[in-house]
Amino acid sequence: MRVIQHGGHYWEQVGAPGFFQPIALLKGMRPEEVTRPTPWCWGYRAALTPETAGAANGTVPIVRTADLDAYDMDSLSANRRNKLRKCQRLVRIVQLTGPSLLLQQGYDVVVDALSRTGHKKVPSRQRFVADVKKYFMGDHWCVLAGLVDGRLGGYVDGYVVDGIAYGVCAYYATWALPTNLSTGLVFEFAQACRRRGGVRMLVNGLHAREAPRLNQFKDDMGFVVEQVPIKWSLNPLAKALIRHSRSHTYYRLTGQT
Repeated sequence: MRVIQHGGHYWEQVGAPGFFQPIALLKGMRPEEVTRPTPWCWGYRAALTPETAGAANGTVPIVRTADLDAYDMDSLSANRRNKLRKCQRLVRIVQLTGPSLLLQQGYDVVVDALSRTGHKKVPSRQRFVADVKKYFMGDHWCVLAGLVDGRLGGYVDGYVVDGIAYGVCAYYATWALPTNLSTGLVFEFAQACRRRGGVRMLVNGLHAREAPRLNQFKDDMGFVVEQVPIKWSLNPLAKALIRHSRSHTYYRLTGQT
């Protein structure tokens, strides 16, 4: 992805080319720091520091743990606890320390998962291999895999910046869904964050109000929606177009309807 430096911060291009936000989405910035990262961008946003939240003109709707320090099985709904127990019987969850398993079995899982969900475009195998290798070039990524009888059923990844953990990607093979490995992987990623120390929050993506089943899953997992104050700007034409034709995207960009 494209990364630029502006005003002493690193910004990444996300979504359609020309929209930027800080690499660490929730890294608080002062309002005067939130300016156009590049002359040619059509939009940008950044979270504000708590003491400058009054200057916000919008929010970013994150989904996060209510209390990471106390997050355990009791944080889950009764139904989700039963699914977690089933997963623990059927799935072996491990932290990967090298790329071999994903290089051997991961691409098929990604293609299967994205074909089912349509969450984003299926990457080429070459792009997938390059991304997998980047996981293990340093020690800042955490990748948890769920194994069912030795076969890769799914995996999740994420990292921590300034005490905030970000769950980035999750892929689950269709054949493995009955084992409830999605419940187990998300739960164990949270536990890994707790054990890490110094992590005060786990962010599990943005609120997708148009996806009730996903919202129910996250609610059952003990996550809550929080509107984090931001400063944002969009080109007027882009703003009108997104607000009219992609209202859910506009909500996730600005917190507004």
